[in-house]
Amino acid sequence: MKKMNIGMFICFGGILTTIAILFQSAPVFLPAIGLALSPFSTLPIAIAAVSNISLGFAVFFSSALILVIVSTKEAIILLFTTGLLGIVIGSFLYRKGIAISILFSSIALSLGMVFLTYIVGIPAFAELSNSLSTPLIIIIFLSFSLVYASIWSIGLRKFIRYLIKI
Repeated sequence: MKKMNIGMFICFGGILTTIAILFQSAPVFLPAIGLALSPFSTLPIAIAAVSNISLGFAVFFSSALILVIVSTKEAIILLFTTGLLGIVIGSFLYRKGIAISILFSSIALSLGMVFLTYIVGIPAFAELSNSLSTPLIIIIFLSFSLVYASIWSIGLRKFIRYLIKI
């Protein structure tokens, strides 16, 4: 996209960071509805990365830093799943094409989910991993990530086209 001046970069980044934090911290403040809103924290990070990769990383890391104050668990989830997905999709979607975007974002999301399951031990993933074998869990994560990244890539592409028309 086109080059931004520093004032617009900061304002646009601040607005997108705020939106990402609101979506990602929704399960903390609205337990039932928040779980449905939390995946949408990918959107502002992806929009920032589509417009400027350094803006995407700024929104990603500033959102994670502020989320540490609100909820450490949500900050970790943002770093390894929703935010990581937004960075990868936003970086590759218009620069390398939709197929590359889907492939790399699904791999990144799968690796993040494996990390959260086996290293961090997030309870929702840990219960699943106790009942199934590790290779089966990895296949499930890869399959889910491929479908989820495809939906996000196609949806983001349509949303960006809509924003450009406005």
